[in-house]
Amino acid sequence: MLASNRYALKEWDTVCDRLGRGEDVLILRKGGILERRQGFRVEHREFFLFPTRFHGHGEAPPPSVDLRLYAKVEEDLEVTDLQDLHRLDGWHAVPREDLERRFHYGDRPGVHALVLRAWRLVEPVTLADAGAYLGCRSWVELGEELAVLAGAPAVGDREFEEKRRAIRNALHG
Repeated sequence: MLASNRYALKEWDTVCDRLGRGEDVLILRKGGILERRQGFRVEHREFFLFPTRFHGHGEAPPPSVDLRLYAKVEEDLEVTDLQDLHRLDGWHAVPREDLERRFHYGDRPGVHALVLRAWRLVEPVTLADAGAYLGCRSWVELGEELAVLAGAPAVGDREFEEKRRAIRNALHG
């Protein structure tokens, strides 16, 4: 694990909550509007999770955001078949209709299924100017390098490997 990092992945706060409680180890990414041409890519293998509720629907962005989780991509599985994607039902928090819309968005159908290992931070890091990170994009570069003070993993080693194996089996049989 890195000692410090300046990158964060924006994810819905409800998904971050589930990752932090150890309920999920899988997130599904397509890419933000600003990434449409190239789509989503794993630009960083380790990052803070940036919880968001704001998506530009007339809401004011929050004045601050608390980073509570740090994550590492253990696997990046590109899913290009909708039936394969449906086999992951129950392993993520995205409702099926939203997932299908995300799958078909853009020029190429598909999503990235990221198996993440998440750690709760010992102390949350508060970003005072959350408005600086607006925009429909997956990755944000934070204003400064932040120390990674990770506490316990959200899921223990054995349970994580069991979930990871089950996700692989769901996709590949």
